[in-house]
Amino acid sequence: MPGIIKGAARGKGRGREVITAARAADIILLLGDVFNYRLDILERELYDAGIRLDKQPPNIHITQEKKGGIIVRSTVALTKMTEFEIAEIIRAYGIVNASVTIREDIDTDSLVDFLAGNRVYIPSVVAINKFDLKYGDVESRISQDLGREYLPISCATTMGLEELKDLIYEKLGFIRVYLKPKGGKADLEEPLVLLDGSTVKSVCEHLHRDFVNLFRYALVWGQSAKFPGQSVGLEHELEDCDILSIITKRR
Repeated sequence: MPGIIKGAARGKGRGREVITAARAADIILLLGDVFNYRLDILERELYDAGIRLDKQPPNIHITQEKKGGIIVRSTVALTKMTEFEIAEIIRAYGIVNASVTIREDIDTDSLVDFLAGNRVYIPSVVAINKFDLKYGDVESRISQDLGREYLPISCATTMGLEELKDLIYEKLGFIRVYLKPKGGKADLEEPLVLLDGSTVKSVCEHLHRDFVNLFRYALVWGQSAKFPGQSVGLEHELEDCDILSIITKRR
């Protein structure tokens, strides 16, 4: 893929295609090197394209009403905006009657992001390459300019690459589920790797679409089970290193 350059969010250098791919990603790796380690242009282009790195969607709920104007309720103290300012911005988006519940101390940007409805929230990691060629006090300069943690790597010497894999794995929040056939032993060599929060239904869908239709119940051993071999349904949420046995109907 081409790199993201200044003006990519407006289509320069086939930027729109690259940005579209980035918006669909589970994680974004911001990559610089010891000679070109400033990432502010890259971060700005992603921001202008509606990508919010390392943030969660604002905890706001809006229910449109038929009358009554805009009523703002908050469960926390609002220090960055007044209720009047919130209502004015909501009206600017064409909503004139609504009940608004706010559960965090929002600012203008987060409210606009919520109302725009086209923002994506993606975790990121930063790696700085060519550390085999580091010079002088470049490490302290990188830390000062980035203002966030980064992983020093070298693709030439493979320094830090295994650590980068581990960091990405950890950031994505994967869990491992070991499958156990009925009456057999669990396969503890090759787990099924899923995103954190996955359910028994997620496993069934990964294995075969018929597993959902033929599903009877499942047996779980591990952290998510109240006791070893607990019988659970499709919506049971799994945890890392669970052992799962799926029982299906006979065809």
